Formats: sequence, structure tokens, C-alpha cells
Amino acid sequence: MAETKKKKIIFWPDVYKEQGHWLPTLAWAEYIHNTYGDKFVVEYMGIEDCREIVENYILDDGTKFNFHSILTNIYPKGYTNQVMTTPGTRWKTDHIWALAHAGFDNDSSREKAGASKESLIYKDACAFNKLWRDTIKKDTSEVLVVGGYFTALELLIMHYFRNKKAFKVDGLRFAISTTYLRHPEEDPATHALQNLQAFSDEQQKKLFNMVKNDKCSDLFKDPNISQEDFVTPISDFHEFIPCVKTLDYAHYDHGPKVHYVEPCITKELGTIDDVSADIDWTGENGILNTYDKIIFVTAGSQILDYKDKALILFKSIIDAMQYSDMEGYHLILCAGSTLAQELKADYNNVTICGWAPQRTILTTLATEKHKGSCAIIHGGLATIKECIYCNVPFLVLPLGKDQMDNALRLEDYGLNNYFYIEFIKPKCLLYFINQILQDYVTLSNLAALSQEFHIAEEAHAGAEYIAELADTGKIAEFDDAPEEGTDSD
Repeated sequence: MAETKKKKIIFWPDVYKEQGHWLPTLAWAEYIHNTYGDKFVVEYMGIEDCREIVENYILDDGTKFNFHSILTNIYPKGYTNQVMTTPGTRWKTDHIWALAHAGFDNDSSREKAGASKESLIYKDACAFNKLWRDTIKKDTSEVLVVGGYFTALELLIMHYFRNKKAFKVDGLRFAISTTYLRHPEEDPATHALQNLQAFSDEQQKKLFNMVKNDKCSDLFKDPNISQEDFVTPISDFHEFIPCVKTLDYAHYDHGPKVHYVEPCITKELGTIDDVSADIDWTGENGILNTYDKIIFVTAGSQILDYKDKALILFKSIIDAMQYSDMEGYHLILCAGSTLAQELKADYNNVTICGWAPQRTILTTLATEKHKGSCAIIHGGLATIKECIYCNVPFLVLPLGKDQMDNALRLEDYGLNNYFYIEFIKPKCLLYFINQILQDYVTLSNLAALSQEFHIAEEAHAGAEYIAELADTGKIAEFDDAPEEGTDSD
């Protein structure tokens, strides 16, 4: 009897190395591997800099998810550390052209479409084509690609490739993970439209023709499709938001294809090899066992995007630790590898590190021994979720991106715990630390939300939906449901 081929689930959360976009998918991947490992092979693809995120996540049975490097010429190893710009300017149109050229299955067609053999676009197009043909679709008849909100346009291009020779898989499906709380008008199709604005009208015509047609005789002819129609297929992809609906605004309705699921609290990543590698965190004489009252401060993995604001916060909290009010407290300041080398604080009650075991720290601060401890965070959704899950009082000082949005959602729910970084001073920090530790209403609401997070996490709805979608091509609960206003009998 022939062995049944396993179906594949491929995660591609982001083009760039944003840990918050990758980590929730690892929680889904772990559950699917542990629960349905006999049915699915779970793998990842992304630029080389993202490899360490995936490979540092080791399952209890020793498994590491296979990681396929893509676009290695356009985004060579080290790119994310070398290019310290805004997120919008990190995104290159070149990789879109590489994906588009990957749809042609021979060298002459790629060259005819405008990619010279010496170009990075051509090299990455060939590599992606080969990866898909020889690895991704090998030994399987069905593949589910779970892209990210920020790879919506890339996912769309692959969707249009589903009938092309090199990419054709009978059961090629797509879904989207959106790892932040978005507004209804900011759906993945809209994000794809925004990325299309990086191309001129003529370039858009060429792109549409390249991904929709098999031949390249006239790539600048009218493709007879508008931008809006071009991105329409994205609206049919199931979208998973790893957070409970309670934390979002109650009046938001994203539609039946969008699902709030488990918060995806991942296990600790492997230790990052940086200036903090030798710090003893959990040993008998480690920091977490030596000090009872701890202030944990972090500005997230993309701290250099708002370096100046982060430095204001760090220097203020270091100064605040020298006030008599903070006697008996110890500060753990996770500043990122670069800033950790710039900050100076020769105080016994301050530990500055580049990397810290955040989940271990928060879990420890939630214990009775550490009552009176708290966290001060930037307001990224991943860290907010971890604080809530662990039921650790926390202060939010938004530094940028969607962080103020998240702080306002917390306030709307009933957690009064944010302040403006522009006005922060050591005395202000002391006042707000005291407030978040004494505000009974906020602490009570935090405990209730933490309980809801635990219930959702144990349900594994997102992982189950992804497995069902990979297995059957639909999620029966939603795809078989009668339309509103129809007779369900």
C-alpha cells in the first residue's frame, strides 16, 4: 500500500525581520506539528535574516521547522541590521519583480520580460522558481501558504501563479496572518493596493500582465483589470488575528473571513548571542531569584526604529531608580544589542541587557514572591499580550507604529495604563508605576482579560482553522454557513 503523502503548510509572515509578525505563527506551527504531524509538514520561508527566529524555536521533541531562504540576492544576510530606515523604505519593489519573473519557467521568457541574467531580480526569480518546483510542491498534492498582512501583494502574485506550470499544485491555497489589531478599512487588500502605488502606471500594467498571463509577447498592453479588481482575490482568503476580540473595539466588524483566535503566547526563543549572553537569570543566585521587586523595561525588537524616544525612556527610568521611592527594586532594562552598549549605568539596582528571556521574566513577575513588580513596555501587541497573559501590571509608553492604537484599545477596555513618552521624567515614571500597582479597577480588569486569554489559548482555534483549511480547502464553520437572510434548513 502506497504511503499517503503529507500536505504542506508554508508560513511566510513578513518580508522583513519583525519578530512580532513571526512568533504567533510559531505557536500555530507547534500545535499543528504536535497534533497533526502525521498529516502535515510545516515549513517556513523568508529572507535569510529571519532564519534565526525560526531555528531558535525548538520544540519539546527537538524539532526545528525547516526554513527556506528566499530573495537572498535582493536581501542578503545582514540586510536588516545594515538598513536602519523606516519600515516603509525597507520594502523594495525589486523583490516583487523577482516573484513576477519567477512565474516564467525558462530563461528566455524571463529575459524577454526584462530581467537580465546578471540582475539580482533574475537570480532571485530563478531561485524562487526552483525552490517551489523542487522543494515546496515536491511529494505533495496540496499546499497551504499562510502569508502575513505585510506580504499580501506577494501572496496575491503567488495566487495568480497557481495555474502556471512551475507552480501548479492541485490544492494550492492561501491564508493571511495579521499580527496587529487593524482598523476595518486597513484590510490586506488595501495594503496590497498601497504597495502597488510604488509602481508607475506602466509598471503596473507590466506586473499585471506578467502574473496573470502565461505569455509575454506584449507586457505593456492594457491588462483589462483595475487595481481594485486585481487585489480582489485577497478578500477571499481567510485572515487570522492572534488576539481575543475583547481587546479590539467592540463595534469593529471585519466580516466572516476574519477570525480573532488564540493570542499565540510562544515559548522562549533560544538565547541570543549578544552582550547579555552571560547574565544569570534563573540560577540560584540569578537576578530573578535574588530580587523580589523588579521593574522590567523593554522597547521591543525593532527598537532602532525609534531610537531617540527609547533612549529618553531608558535614561529616565535609570535616573528614577536612584530615588528613595525605588529602594528595594531592581531594574531589568532590555535595550537591544546596539543600545545596550551605548547606555551606562553603574548602579547595583540596574541590569542593562541587549536580550532578555522576556517570557521567563514575565512569568516570574506574576508569582506571589514578586508581588509589587511591573513592566514598562512600548506597546507592541506581542508584548502587551504576554503581559496580559501573565497578569503582570504594565505601563505603556507608545514609541511609534501601532503602539498608540494599542494603548487606546487598552484604555477602551478598562486598563488605564499609558502615558506620553514626550512628557516622561523620572518623577512622572515613579508616579505612574505607583498608579498601575494600586489602581484596583485596572488590576481587576487585567485579571479578567488574562483569564480570557488563557481560555482562548487552550482552545487553539487559529491552529485548528489553519489545519482544517490545509486539509479540506475550507473552514466548514464559516464556508458552509448560510448567507445572512437565507433559510438555513
